[in-house]
Amino acid sequence: MAGWITRRIQAAPKYLFSRGFQKSKNLFGIDQLDNINTLFVVEGAFDAMWLDQYGYASVAILGSSISSSQINLISLLNPTEVVLCLDNDEAGQNGVSKATLDMSNRFMLSYVKLPRGYKDVQEIQRIDQLSKVIQNRTLW
Repeated sequence: MAGWITRRIQAAPKYLFSRGFQKSKNLFGIDQLDNINTLFVVEGAFDAMWLDQYGYASVAILGSSISSSQINLISLLNPTEVVLCLDNDEAGQNGVSKATLDMSNRFMLSYVKLPRGYKDVQEIQRIDQLSKVIQNRTLW
C-alpha cells in the first residue's frame, strides 16, 4: 500500500491523501496490470475502477495533470496504445493538451472525447454507450 484517499462530500479539497503520499509518483491501479495492449489513463480512482469493471485496463493519475514519473511508470507496462480519458472540464482538457506534448514521442497516443453533459467516464452508465465513446477515440 502506498497510501490512502478520502473523498469528502461538500468540502474543499474534495480528496485528501495520506500524509507523505506523493500523487505525482504513483498511479492508482498500476499494481493490477501487466503487459497490456491498451491502457486508459483517467483522473480519478473511481474512474479507473469504473473502466476496469468493464474490462478496460486503466490507471488514475489522481489529478488532471500527468507527471514525468507517472509517464515512466506507464512505460514499465509497455502498452501498445495509451488512451487519455480525462474529465470533460477545463482542467481535464488542459491535462490532455499537456499529456499529448509530454507523451506523444513515447507511445501511440489517443484521447476520448466525452459527450456533452458528461463530466467523466463514470457518468456514462450504459456499457454500450461507453463502448461507443471509447471506439470513437481520436488518434493523436
